[in-house]
Amino acid sequence: MPNILTITCALLGSLFMTTMTQATVAIDDTLWPAEQNTTLARSLAAPLGGKIPIFIHAFIHDDVTQPQSEIFAEHFLPMVKELEGVTGRRVSVQFIRNQPTYTDFAYMNEDELVTMKKWRDRTHDYKVEKNLPSTRTTKFILLTKSALNDRVAGLAGTGQQAAIASLKSAANVGHEIGHTLDALHENSEVFYRGGWWCESYMIPNPKLLVGNCHTFTEANRARISNFLSNVP
Repeated sequence: MPNILTITCALLGSLFMTTMTQATVAIDDTLWPAEQNTTLARSLAAPLGGKIPIFIHAFIHDDVTQPQSEIFAEHFLPMVKELEGVTGRRVSVQFIRNQPTYTDFAYMNEDELVTMKKWRDRTHDYKVEKNLPSTRTTKFILLTKSALNDRVAGLAGTGQQAAIASLKSAANVGHEIGHTLDALHENSEVFYRGGWWCESYMIPNPKLLVGNCHTFTEANRARISNFLSNVP
């Protein structure tokens, strides 16, 4: 009969097994584009204490049947509260549904870097079409039902505007938006809170049975604040 120590070790081993998919980041060394439409952005920020809000344009893929209200409550609300507290800015989420060439984007691909490039090009087209700004506070994220492949559940360009996140995990959206705001895997942590373990948003390999804290670490909060420090 196995002793208590053996059982405990087995439990902890299963607790920290990685999941089948992971959120990751596409390496992106592209210099940040010249910020545009700052006059419009300033006018929008005027009634909000002078700070431009963070605008997240969220494209709901056609394969996602979940209602917008549920998507917002499960995948966005905790992140919105966290970012508003960290940055002192309002976070505005606009959901976009049934938009051909965007919400039917073919995201499943063994080469996730190719997928990311194509999605960045697609969001550029949307920016031009809608006359949206190239600013650090404007983000575009594709929300998908499935992972991109058997390794990757999300993609984002570090400090850039475009991202993709599978809704398979409630942490993926916060993880990828975190990347677009310059947060790093290296600054992630696992915390022990309320009698159990939970992971910060930027954990690169989520573990089975470990919760999500729905927060960034202090180190990543500092990076996000610094990234937006020169933005009106």
